[in-house]
Amino acid sequence: MYSLPQAGRLAYNKLVLNLDQNGYRPCKQTHGLWRHESHPVTFSLVVDNFGIKYVGEEHAKHLNAALLEDYRITEDYTVSLYCGLQLN
Repeated sequence: MYSLPQAGRLAYNKLVLNLDQNGYRPCKQTHGLWRHESHPVTFSLVVDNFGIKYVGEEHAKHLNAALLEDYRITEDYTVSLYCGLQLN
């Protein structure tokens, strides 16, 4: 799949389908920003980095569970590095 020119689009479509099935929708006004239809979860998606804003750890775990259906993920609750930027 890596040698296909459409590999990025195929991977993105698979991710969108997974997120849609779990209630996450892209925001119409802001490219790369997503929200859950009922949980207080908003996240940005840039290539393979998710920056998540949530209220209540159970809602963050809902997103993690959705992603774990199809992907291996790592979590960093210190939020020290995002998209190559060092955060304080």
